Amino acid sequence: MFLKYADLLGVTYGSPSLATGFGAHLAIPLLRKKVETEEDAKKLTEEEAVKLIRDCMKVLFYRDARSLDKYSLCVISQSRKKIDFHKNLKCEDMNWEFAKDIRGYGLPQL
Repeated sequence: MFLKYADLLGVTYGSPSLATGFGAHLAIPLLRKKVETEEDAKKLTEEEAVKLIRDCMKVLFYRDARSLDKYSLCVISQSRKKIDFHKNLKCEDMNWEFAKDIRGYGLPQL
């Protein structure tokens, strides 16, 4: 198995973990922390991979909370020769307690 990427300028590369959009900035560090090499990718279980993606989606939603907290996830299992497509998954266990201490953004505090 391999992952390849091509951008709008035609630049291509392969990596054990890829992401686009905000994911290229926010999710890639989380993915690389767990899957830095091809060997790491081979050792990753399906359950660990799904949890990692769910964690990445949660971080991305924290960054852009005005977007929907729902997403789709496709799991392609080579060993089971099966594709599972999950729609309308929701970011779970969100904790916004940290937000009360953020100042200087949005509307002025009265």
